[in-house]
Amino acid sequence: MKKLSLLTALISACFAINAHAYQTETKGSYERINMDDGKGNSAVITGKYYFNPVQTRNAPLAEAAFLDRASNIGGGYAYSKLKDDEGFGDLQFNILGLQGEFYIPDSQFYLSGALHRTNVKATINGVGSHSENGHGYHLEAGFLPVHGLLLAAGVADLSDSIDPIQIAQYGFMTNIANSAIVSEEKDDTAISLRAKYVTQVGGYYTNFEALSYIGDETTYRLGADLYLDPTLSIGISFADSTLKDSDSIFNIRAQKFLNPQFAVGVGYTTTDGADSYGLNGTARF
Repeated sequence: MKKLSLLTALISACFAINAHAYQTETKGSYERINMDDGKGNSAVITGKYYFNPVQTRNAPLAEAAFLDRASNIGGGYAYSKLKDDEGFGDLQFNILGLQGEFYIPDSQFYLSGALHRTNVKATINGVGSHSENGHGYHLEAGFLPVHGLLLAAGVADLSDSIDPIQIAQYGFMTNIANSAIVSEEKDDTAISLRAKYVTQVGGYYTNFEALSYIGDETTYRLGADLYLDPTLSIGISFADSTLKDSDSIFNIRAQKFLNPQFAVGVGYTTTDGADSYGLNGTARF
């Protein structure tokens, strides 16, 4: 009887340890864009597969994979349509991308890479349509000096394509502005610098992020999230560039995990002449 009780306890403990582990993650988001002279809609779906189950532990659920240094591969698809209020025409974007993140075992080093393809179709009502395909990439190497801190640098080609994974993370409006500014003169390669730090401040987990692209012009984005508990976060971000008369982009967001497998989020982005509202959902298995 004691042996049976011990076996039952061990099995229960094993299931408890892995009860909230996940190995696949899917995200979907929608963004409604309002401009002074037009409007738009954008939708994105992304997916990731982690080589090993991700343990959620007692840290923020949104940061579980990062804190667990979970290597993964994934991809995404984004569709966006912008049109003017006068009915002159529209622009449609169909974007496909692949991405991988690799934390080198038994080391403090990190590698990531992304490939993406963008089809842009311009339509002038009563005249016709024209479409073009563009390709882009991003390669990155990083170092994790302490738990929760990533410092990374890389190269990227943003001149002809946008990464759908970044659209899911930062929104279409922010990414299209970033791509246009960095590759203003069709300079193929930009330098990227990125930092991410998840730590505790005053008893609360916080996430600090910084991202910069250095090309024809330099763009930068600073963001922070406060985790009120492991399931609920609120965040803000600010983006701008060195381009003369560049308009700053501000964003506020919130995310709530209804349980360890499902989360919902909202966001609002604004800049001079445009703003957008976003909804997103996450599912983990």
